[in-house]
Amino acid sequence: MKKRLFMLFVPMVVATLVAGCGGDDTMEPEPPAEGPPNLTGTYTLVSLSSPLTGGLTVTPPLVNGMFTLTQTSTSGDEASGTLSLNLMYPDGAGGLATLMDEGTFVIRTDGSWEQTGALQQAVGTYSVAGTALTVVVSQPPTAAGTTVWQRQ
Repeated sequence: MKKRLFMLFVPMVVATLVAGCGGDDTMEPEPPAEGPPNLTGTYTLVSLSSPLTGGLTVTPPLVNGMFTLTQTSTSGDEASGTLSLNLMYPDGAGGLATLMDEGTFVIRTDGSWEQTGALQQAVGTYSVAGTALTVVVSQPPTAAGTTVWQRQ
């Protein structure tokens, strides 16, 4: 009987010791979150859909544009910098109108976009796929639209 009790008791003791020595309880620290991408560069217009185009998506040669971004600071999940925009679009009379603006931008890791220029302020979202930058402006409604840019 003692031998049988001993045989039942030993595995329980071993299991308890192994469970108690299963490793340390310290947790690895979370790696620091990556900030937003550096969008610094010069971009050419791939496509535009906005009130300027009657809501239609148009591409060169009907529209042309250059977009220059210079990221100047990053803090946590936010980056900011300066922007320069030169956009040519159909004026409705068979010619091209030009929209030129300079200002600042703020991007965040959650994909949000803000720009403040001499002509207008806009908010929306951005995404990057390879060398393509897509900016979707949701506010104000008069500027709502989507631009796709190709980094040079």
